[in-house]
Amino acid sequence: MHDDPPLSRVLEQTPWYITLEEKQQQLVQRSSSEKLVPAGGLIVRAGDHSIHWMGVIRGLVQMSVMGSDGRETTLGCVDEMQWCGEGSLLKRERRRYDAIALRPSRIALVPMDTFLHLRDVSLPFNHYLQDLMNARMSSFIATLEADRLLGPEQRVAKCVATLCSHMQGHAGVALDITQHDLALICGLSRQRTNACLQMLVQLGHIRVEFKSIQVVRLAELTAYGNAV
Repeated sequence: MHDDPPLSRVLEQTPWYITLEEKQQQLVQRSSSEKLVPAGGLIVRAGDHSIHWMGVIRGLVQMSVMGSDGRETTLGCVDEMQWCGEGSLLKRERRRYDAIALRPSRIALVPMDTFLHLRDVSLPFNHYLQDLMNARMSSFIATLEADRLLGPEQRVAKCVATLCSHMQGHAGVALDITQHDLALICGLSRQRTNACLQMLVQLGHIRVEFKSIQVVRLAELTAYGNAV
């Protein structure tokens, strides 16, 4: 963690920041901040005022809602170098979900005023937002498709593969996530999730270790999760 680059350098390597004009970049640098959140820590709570656009510099963030009966439903996850929370800012509404760090996370915070100013003056920034929201819609559609068409083993495989998408085809890398959190993301019970993981172990796609899943064959895992 001590080797993490400063926020200014992180921003300089961020795709949407690179498209901005120098004056706009200076505004982002002056106004942005960050915070460190431990595993299990709350980043925002449902009902909070929307005051920042959030980027995950390091870690994994779960977006979830709690029903009146106390049951928790995961809406999605935000991985490293991804951004979230723009919908609430654009609609100027309170947060409609909890954002929880599934592992120790470093979060970049761009103030709402800066975010809205960039939206008003920067066409490339608007293009980035459009692509971001289109990708998120595609993710929600894929989740709905998995719920309707895939069996539990395929849903777990697809979820693990999606969480590993930033590995870009590499294998032998550990996904730091507990079976409890994976079950929430998949929308399955912990017992069913564990049974599915054991089947994927038997297929040779993964290894299950303490609080992590070792991806052995990512391409095969992805293909299995996408088979309809």
